[in-house]
Amino acid sequence: MAEEQNLKEDSKRNVGQTGAKIVPRGSKEISNILGERRSSYNVDGFDRVVADEIADQKQVGIPLIDKIVIVLVVFFTLLVFINFSFTSNDAKEDADIDKTLFITKIIELVILILFVLEISIRCITVGFITYFSDLWSVFDALIIIASIVLIILDLNLEGDAFTTISKVLRGIFRFLRLFLVFRKFNQVKKINNAGARYVVRSPVEKVIEIMRDLVDQFEDPEIIKQLNWGITHISNNTVYEPIIEGRKSEALGWLNQPQQHQQISQDLKRSMSSDIQFYDESHLPEQLNQDFEQHILNLDYDYFSLFEKYDLSILTHLMCYYFQKEQLFSSLRISPESFKKCVDRLASSYHKENLYHNVIHAFDVTHTVYFFIQKCNFKEIGKLSKIDYSILLLSAAAHDVDHPGLNNIFLSNTRHELAMTYNDKSPLEQHHASTLFRFIREADLLTNFTLSDFKYFREKSINMILSTDNAMHGKDYNKLKARLASNDFDPGAKDKGICFDTLLHAADISNPFKPMKNYEKWTFRVLGEFWVQGDKEKELGLPITMLCDRRTTNVAKSQIGFIDFMVLPYYNTLAQILPLLSDYIDQITENKKAWAEKIEHYQTLLNTQ
Repeated sequence: MAEEQNLKEDSKRNVGQTGAKIVPRGSKEISNILGERRSSYNVDGFDRVVADEIADQKQVGIPLIDKIVIVLVVFFTLLVFINFSFTSNDAKEDADIDKTLFITKIIELVILILFVLEISIRCITVGFITYFSDLWSVFDALIIIASIVLIILDLNLEGDAFTTISKVLRGIFRFLRLFLVFRKFNQVKKINNAGARYVVRSPVEKVIEIMRDLVDQFEDPEIIKQLNWGITHISNNTVYEPIIEGRKSEALGWLNQPQQHQQISQDLKRSMSSDIQFYDESHLPEQLNQDFEQHILNLDYDYFSLFEKYDLSILTHLMCYYFQKEQLFSSLRISPESFKKCVDRLASSYHKENLYHNVIHAFDVTHTVYFFIQKCNFKEIGKLSKIDYSILLLSAAAHDVDHPGLNNIFLSNTRHELAMTYNDKSPLEQHHASTLFRFIREADLLTNFTLSDFKYFREKSINMILSTDNAMHGKDYNKLKARLASNDFDPGAKDKGICFDTLLHAADISNPFKPMKNYEKWTFRVLGEFWVQGDKEKELGLPITMLCDRRTTNVAKSQIGFIDFMVLPYYNTLAQILPLLSDYIDQITENKKAWAEKIEHYQTLLNTQ
């Protein structure tokens, strides 16, 4: 993987805020805020009103150095045209114009020196080698240096021969400098326009918006009641559930209503009266336990070094730490020995040869989910029970277990056994969920759960893992926005499941959410794995999946697209559920800007392959 390593070594660290308006529940301002959604969930009598995708993200400001460059662009462009007009044949013998030309030369020299200062600042910011790896940057610097030399010589030397040569060369350099200036301006504009957002809305949001507008137009209570009934079912995603009329009991029998609405027989429940005691002791290595205590809630946690020391067991250590810290062994009557056995199986089933979908990724995603729970206060917002903790953590740890390093598209195109088994419907995610519950059963992990608890655990866990299929991103995202747009969104009760799904999917795509030192590592790992798949697809004569062609994938562009289309809109929406998350979203825009400044660098590397 020398190619990916070279890309990685050439990259250097380069590093706005989601706003939400709080208004009293029932306030007319809810419906008057231009471009904003009607509501989110209620907190202590207030509605959290959040702007649409274009409005909810502050525009990334233009840095001071780029503002200075733009000002210099304007002056320098005017100066070039002034020079052209003053050096015309009609003005050759005019003494006043000669004096003016002398002044313009001095101004040119000052501006060019400022350009040199700008280049120096950029070199300090991104690194000398990285900046000048772009051939256009070298060309820019040569033009500036040559122009400075010409002006200095012209100011100090006399003679018709040199004056003639100087005029010709300076005329050429004026055009070249003009090109340089406009190129710099376009580069600044392109980098800052990289903050532009895409708006992704679903038809269901538009329907709800129309129906709410209709509610405001009617005074008839019955019509308002019917419209609100429709809004409720649309936002709850229950429009296809049957409405039972007539002989209700018979219909219920045929339709086989969900188990959670039925009384579970007492003799089907596992006994909770056993005299066996369970203790929250996992016997972690003392040094690792201290390391977790100090750094576990840091987004810049260097868990890569932990993997080098503890290998696959690092996932088991992390999970034991969480379960011990949250007292899940004793509360849920889970045997620490069975737990270790189960998680050891999970860890060993991650493929070490995978660059990305390996046990370190499982550690990272689980770590991020716990960050959402603790640091962003989902434990309170979601009213988490002990069983909820176990679902979130175990599902995160197992969400990519036994991943072959190839995506669902490849499995379907090659008629892989998993694709055949699961009929091309999220075969990887189906396999991950199935593998988790096979290991749970073999380890007798949940043997002390009641039947209802086990069903609750299984339902939520499977849904969470299936939600990590990126092919479902758009559909699930629109469902989430529809629920957030409702008046009865409740993350601690009826909407807890969709929140679980959202947290795991957000953690799974969280690389841009991390500081650049970790994000950059993950970028080259995931692209490296993609490129291995692309090589196989090319060898087999299959269509090469997007981003899987190492010869055409611009690393920086790929990450900007990932942030624009998936990560930033998703995290801005998640911040409606977790308001404290807004404090960390700036990291995504900072990372995006850093990639934007490297687009041409990576394009140059592609062009020189």
